[in-house]
Amino acid sequence: MRILDLSPDQRPRERLLAGQGESLADADLLALLWGTGRRGQSAVELAQGLLGLGLNDWLEQPGLGPAKAGQLWAALELTRRGHRSTERLRITSPRAAGEYLLPRHCGWTEERFGLLALNAKGDLLAERILSQGTTTATLISPREFFREALRYGATTALAFHNHPSGDPTPSREDQQQTRRLQCHFCKRMILNSRG
Repeated sequence: MRILDLSPDQRPRERLLAGQGESLADADLLALLWGTGRRGQSAVELAQGLLGLGLNDWLEQPGLGPAKAGQLWAALELTRRGHRSTERLRITSPRAAGEYLLPRHCGWTEERFGLLALNAKGDLLAERILSQGTTTATLISPREFFREALRYGATTALAFHNHPSGDPTPSREDQQQTRRLQCHFCKRMILNSRG
């Protein structure tokens, strides 16, 4: 199926531009870098075939010369380096979380709600934006938050969100959301301890 045959809300580029980049599969992102398919295969299908192959295998693919293969491989290498540096990051206090998050997430014009998934030592396992809202609000369910935390095997899950106004004072809604997350977690712990 060609990318043009997909509905606009399913196309990788449109999803990326709509702020859904974190939900795109690796093949979708690679296809965006590649830019074009070939007869009978979309760029996404071609990218799926490349994932898991080595650079020499890429060079043997029709329509993928040394320049484009090098460009795509360099993008993947940057991603790998980013993952390696993320895995070494240790967050052991709210202050450390703030120092990590502030430069990465300031300047947004809408509220976004995210998760830092940590292991028992405080090593960062994942950083995810779970919800993108308006200039004054964002919604997230406790179920979605903890499902994502468990997906990464987190023993600690830190919630964060920004205020586009720049005022870090928690709103009444922020405080309610924090209580909802805490209550959901406590109920889960009680249920699990009962067997």
